[in-house]
Amino acid sequence: MYTPRPFAEHYLPEQVGHRVYYARYGNPDGPTIITCHGGPGSKSKPKHAASFDLEHYHVVCFDQRGCGQSEPAGEIANNTTQDLVADMERIRTELGIETWYVAGSSWGSTLALAYAEAHPERVRGLLLSAIFLADKWGDDWAFFGSEGTAHLFPDGRALLLESLGALHISENSNIAAALYEKFENGSDGDRRQIVALFSNWDYNLLAPHLDKKFTEPEEVDESDFSNTRIFLHYLANQYFLSDNQILQQIASIKHIPACIVHGRIDILCPLEAAWQLHQALPQSTFVPLPESAHVIKGDGALARYYAFATFLARKEGKG
Repeated sequence: MYTPRPFAEHYLPEQVGHRVYYARYGNPDGPTIITCHGGPGSKSKPKHAASFDLEHYHVVCFDQRGCGQSEPAGEIANNTTQDLVADMERIRTELGIETWYVAGSSWGSTLALAYAEAHPERVRGLLLSAIFLADKWGDDWAFFGSEGTAHLFPDGRALLLESLGALHISENSNIAAALYEKFENGSDGDRRQIVALFSNWDYNLLAPHLDKKFTEPEEVDESDFSNTRIFLHYLANQYFLSDNQILQQIASIKHIPACIVHGRIDILCPLEAAWQLHQALPQSTFVPLPESAHVIKGDGALARYYAFATFLARKEGKG
């Protein structure tokens, strides 16, 4: 995939202490697609725009509050899922767009779905990959439960529990809340250890073909602190959603066409969530990628590009 350059970059007017950055790619006169990055705590990237035909489509990428080029970095006040949905609406209004396609991968798929459920009349279609539904089952599987990735990475889980023990956090406690409290109020050493803990655990579940990462606490930098703070803020607050909210409120968007792309060997977010979403959306197309994991690269990224292109062509009456 190539690296496109934006033709315009903007900030939304400051609101309750946040300035939200967004960039525009492709054809300003074409149908608009807004993309939601992953995390929570990551940032938008040009490769997110490259998932679409930029000769035909106008693609908007934005950095969620506290992330990337949005200011201030790592700010958690007035930073909820509902605030991010409101920011998307502010971008739409600023650009004078009546309706648009909404895209997202991983946590970005959660945010895209949350936006669609809040504003179904504004969504022409959903372009989703690496589905994460921000429910307790998904968090237990990926992070602290004993019945998910713990069975696939028992050695990694042993290191995870060792790190929690060093932070005086019990395996039987509310681990997310305890880590959040320790990150906000603990020592610099505690904060560094928490950043390294998440950096190593989360990254090493992304894809089996990636080199394994073992960050030491002394190696983390300010951007790592900001990313982890945002992530823990959302994790400890159940992403500001009730458990299973996305599927419980799915009736409001059953009429919206969707393309759902997911790697069969996604360890971090198993295929089951994508299948449940497909079953709940009658107008959806389901595209499992046989050799892709959570990070969709190479042939998988190309397959996703063509799956999205085919879906959009049918929607736009070109296929």
